[in-house]
Amino acid sequence: MTAESGAVSAAGGPSLEQALADNASLRRHASTVAHDFNNLLAVISGYTDLMLRRLRPDDPMRRNAEAIKRATEWGLALAQQVLAGSRQPPPPPAPMDLNQLVTNVTRVLQPVLGENIELTTRLAPDPARVSVNAHQMGQVIMNLVVNARDAMPAGGQLVIETANVGQVVMLAVSDTGSGMDEETRAHLFEPYFTTKEPGRGSGLGLATVHDIVTRFGGQISVMSNAGSGATFKIYLPRVDDAASSAAPRHAAGIQTVLVVDDEPEVRDLIREILELQDYVVLEAGDRESGLALAGRHAGVIDLMVVDVGVPPMLADEWVKRVRVTRPDVKVLYVSGYLSDEGSMDAPKLGPLVQKPFTVGAFTKLVRLVLSGAQ
Repeated sequence: MTAESGAVSAAGGPSLEQALADNASLRRHASTVAHDFNNLLAVISGYTDLMLRRLRPDDPMRRNAEAIKRATEWGLALAQQVLAGSRQPPPPPAPMDLNQLVTNVTRVLQPVLGENIELTTRLAPDPARVSVNAHQMGQVIMNLVVNARDAMPAGGQLVIETANVGQVVMLAVSDTGSGMDEETRAHLFEPYFTTKEPGRGSGLGLATVHDIVTRFGGQISVMSNAGSGATFKIYLPRVDDAASSAAPRHAAGIQTVLVVDDEPEVRDLIREILELQDYVVLEAGDRESGLALAGRHAGVIDLMVVDVGVPPMLADEWVKRVRVTRPDVKVLYVSGYLSDEGSMDAPKLGPLVQKPFTVGAFTKLVRLVLSGAQ
């Protein structure tokens, strides 16, 4: 397995990552691109979720819909890595089966490996439950798989394994590639370290892997010698099945939600999700229309789902205007920008959900906000 290329250019100048971090104009442009891209992914992911809920388990189209959903999820993970970099705070971890995540990622990445690399998975017979962020853990697997591929330009074998080992879960990625000498292994997880020629990577892949693994309380090690392949082993704390069982679903009841979003496709998606949960939905394409609708609606409005927009702090000011006449209305913010919910200019009057979101995560958060738990 090879190490990724460095961030300093061949001429000794600053890297692209450094330039993006130092240039405020480019950061604003990246944020705008992320907003538009995340709105697009929100529509694709959301309608795929709805499609999966309507397809029978044996429907031949179900496998296609599941592939679209997985590709969308990994597209989001890659977009966040490129556009947000290290400035984006990590999303909270949640219990999940590492076996299922490996299965999802390998299906998406199989075409990337080519015909000369044989991929084998050996998964634990029992659920390998860990508490991680699925996108970030998927990013870990993708980085290791792509590195293994690059170490086998003439082909070879790639093996991904999981195992329950006492109180930890092991994830191993092994290849039969060029391997690494002792000097390379000593610097492997350092940012910008590389054994590749310039222009073939960011040099952040393995450093990112190390950061994510340690963030979730895990450890990573590598076994390799020059010319004899490499094996990366990750150990993560195991989560007990009883502790990770999902909370029971609560009925939504007849409550009214005002949706304010300037993207009609996103607005339509949110309306469909809410109507499936038996909410009454009011819609507005901008904040002034939303304010007017809130003023003339005769009944109670229990919740507002509001797109944050730019600058984010103005979203709170708009909510305060609505609360002059509707002091009890709750708010849930949605945003396609790669913003920090805890930053100074982030809205403070309600929780923030990042686009794209899953149907399950969105409806759960709506229930939490309406119940006063958020």
